[in-house]
This record gives sequence, C-alpha cells and structure tokens, in this order.
Amino acid sequence: MRWLVLCVALVLAKPASACGFWSLTDTEKKLEVGWLINAGTVTKGEKRLANLYLDLDAKDGVRVAADHKVVFHGKILRYGEAIGTVDANTVTIGKHVYTLAFSDQSSVKGVRDVVILSWKLEVRRGDDIIMTSDRASSLCAALHRKQPMTDAEQQDEVRRRVVFYLAWRERGM
Repeated sequence: MRWLVLCVALVLAKPASACGFWSLTDTEKKLEVGWLINAGTVTKGEKRLANLYLDLDAKDGVRVAADHKVVFHGKILRYGEAIGTVDANTVTIGKHVYTLAFSDQSSVKGVRDVVILSWKLEVRRGDDIIMTSDRASSLCAALHRKQPMTDAEQQDEVRRRVVFYLAWRERGM
C-alpha cells in the first residue's frame, strides 16, 4: 500500500508549481540561472556552478546566504563590505555599469488568484546585451495573498535577483 501511495505522489508531483520558475540567460558567459522562489541555480550546460540561496524572511529585504552567512545584501554588500551600488535600473559593481531594461509586461493568475507579473528583461553593459529573460517574474508575489505586492515591488524583486547574480558573477562567493 505504501508503494502505491508513493507512486501516485510521484506521478502527481509538480515541483514549485505554486510559485513558478524563470530563467535568466547570461549570453556573454554562456551561463543559465534558474530561479525558484528561494534560490537561484547557476549552470553551464549540465554542470552546476553555484546556488544562490535567498533569505526571504529578512526584515530588511531579500538577501543571499551561503553556509549560514549573509553573502549579498541590500545595496550590494558582500560579507558586509560595499562592492557596488544600485540606482533604479542602473547597477555598478567595480568598474562595470549594467542597465536593466524591463519591457512587455504581462500577468497571470497564480495560486488563489494572486496576480503575478512578468517582463521581458535585458541586461546591458554599455551597448551590449549580456543577459536576457523572456519571462522574469516575481516569484514571491504568491506569498502575499493578504496584502498583494504592487507592480513596483514585484519588479524590484526581479531586480534584486539580477543584482545578486551580477554580484556573484563579478565577485563570486
């Protein structure tokens, strides 16, 4: 009987179906970042290079943790030291300046009719498009049923994920 229940559970299981998934393609470095609600996985082909674990419960905003230590947080801090700045859709890390461009907003109804927004996203360094996503979305929006996230808050969540990836890309963990 246990085997039957296990087999049925495996057949019906849908990983992260409640909150979704989106991917960011780093065309310059030929990397892929797959975002789930609480983590991003950086891969090159079949090889996993890094996991970026997001702490969504931090009182002062989303942050990235590794080995129980906060790595990236807030403005762009790496282990507490400032390594860059964010000014709206412009991100500066060291000598590199990146611009995030959101376009083609669309929406879907998620769990319990929560509206989740998504955008086409391009990340540029100068005139070069170095990263793209066709459906960058706020995966945390589904958690905010009582007080839904605003459009700006959903876009900010996407922005933070990209900023954390850029920080990892530039400085590693």
